[in-house]
Amino acid sequence: MVRRLRRTKKNQKYDYNRNRKRLNIKDRLNGRVKCPEIRKEYDQNKVPAKNIREMGLAYNVNRAIPIPNVKRQMKLMERELNNVKPPLAAPAAEGDETDPEETTAVPIVAEQPVKKARRPAPKQHVADQLEQEANEFNGIRYRLPRPQVRQIMMMVDRYGFNYAAMAKDRRNYEQETWRQFRAKVRRFLRIPAQCTPYLERKGWLDCDMTDATEPRWKEYGTDDEA
Repeated sequence: MVRRLRRTKKNQKYDYNRNRKRLNIKDRLNGRVKCPEIRKEYDQNKVPAKNIREMGLAYNVNRAIPIPNVKRQMKLMERELNNVKPPLAAPAAEGDETDPEETTAVPIVAEQPVKKARRPAPKQHVADQLEQEANEFNGIRYRLPRPQVRQIMMMVDRYGFNYAAMAKDRRNYEQETWRQFRAKVRRFLRIPAQCTPYLERKGWLDCDMTDATEPRWKEYGTDDEA
């Protein structure tokens, strides 16, 4: 008796429209490295872990900066405390009167193995370059969406820094409170790439907005509604 085939296996058909060669090449690829510094020094003949290690970087962050194991630390402390032993008392002479309580325990320090100095990575300049670029940037990467920027500029043009009037505007479709408008305006003015052109157009680039005596922005730093 012939064994019946499964329906799923019986209905399988070869797809002639698929490019098997292209799919196999795609499966063998490890993906594109987005960082240009790493991509430039990446060796396709080596595994990713060795490539990253040769550049002076950490491939596995959990191994490079492990989470402290409290249980293991307690065991090490216990072992160190157990190594503290009193020294062997020498036989006292007949005329020597020494108090046995004065003899204190001396800890036995185990000789620690000397760690060998690690050789610098062959491509250490990659890690140095990435660290330098990270230290050079001190700005704000965050950007507000364009519709929100247009809304803030429109409200400031119309009401200045009167946040209570902004909340009562008929275009306040989201029904935001005056505190939310104040937070939006302050965040907008902390992003130089977005607020500098607007301040230049208004002539406020060199003005001190924290000056409460100036009537133009006396409510800029207010903490109450009045």
